[in-house]
Amino acid sequence: MSTSNATNVARWVGCLLATVVSIGAPRAQPGAPVDAPPPPPPGEPAGVCVVIDPARDTLTEQERVAVRGLVLQAFANEQLPVNSSGAACTETYVVSNIKLGNTINVTISGQRGQRTGRSTSLDDLSNVYSQMVKSLVTGAPMETGGGATDRTNVTKDQSSPRRVAADSLKYVALGYGGVIAGRFAYGPAFGFGYRKELDRIGLDISALNIILANDSDVSDGVNMSLIKLLGLYYQNPTADGTVYYGAGLSYGFVGVSDGDNTYTGAGLQGHLIAGYEAFRSSTIRGFVQFDATLPFYKSEDSGQERYTPTVTLELGFGWGKSNVVRVINE
Repeated sequence: MSTSNATNVARWVGCLLATVVSIGAPRAQPGAPVDAPPPPPPGEPAGVCVVIDPARDTLTEQERVAVRGLVLQAFANEQLPVNSSGAACTETYVVSNIKLGNTINVTISGQRGQRTGRSTSLDDLSNVYSQMVKSLVTGAPMETGGGATDRTNVTKDQSSPRRVAADSLKYVALGYGGVIAGRFAYGPAFGFGYRKELDRIGLDISALNIILANDSDVSDGVNMSLIKLLGLYYQNPTADGTVYYGAGLSYGFVGVSDGDNTYTGAGLQGHLIAGYEAFRSSTIRGFVQFDATLPFYKSEDSGQERYTPTVTLELGFGWGKSNVVRVINE
């Protein structure tokens, strides 16, 4: 058989097979139902959605993706369903991160309200988000001890919080004072103390404040404040020298003689203070202080009573540490 005849035979056999197959195949009838394609796999359930505010957020695109995942995880940790696709949202929260230097100011707002926070590094953002989301979900305030923090989300700022440092001063005071008990018994006065000062206010703790009122031939006496606590108010908080006022309490005793009787007493005493403090921009201090001591008791002798206030004018010198700002490189 020639090559051309073999080719023709193969063509006829192919046509015959195609005809047989088409005859045996079922034909679709008009109006007959067509099998539907298989349904797509089920999607995420409806839940909380998180979007980044592109108009305010200053992070990079990769950081935004990571941030969105962290916030979604924070909501999931609070037992709320989340929807990462954003297709079925029960609640939507808008997040913005504004970075300035190493500090990142964060805002999350949505149906449950708005919270703001601050992180000093990208590494700490997850802890900040955790606290903000817990506050949104539970209503707990974000302040320290408010309930938004736990042992897993404490930030670096909270573990070493920023506080205004105070000047710490030790001082010695020496002057003159007197005890009033009908007559005025006067003599030297001295004391030792410790002060903590901010710009506007200060705390003064002193001990063994003594008046030895023995410079009079007519009467003599003694007054001792074993411990004294004062609050001080500085009139000009930023000046190198300023007038200040104060008040406080002490516990002490008094004994005074008027020549005929010796009156003694002990108990709480009130103090009214006025003074002037100099060199406040340095680590040393000089001050002049007037102290009026008003006992909450009366001194007695053989059934007789006398009220025995005291007054003191002292010159004091202090030294210590200033409120230095520490910079820690981490």
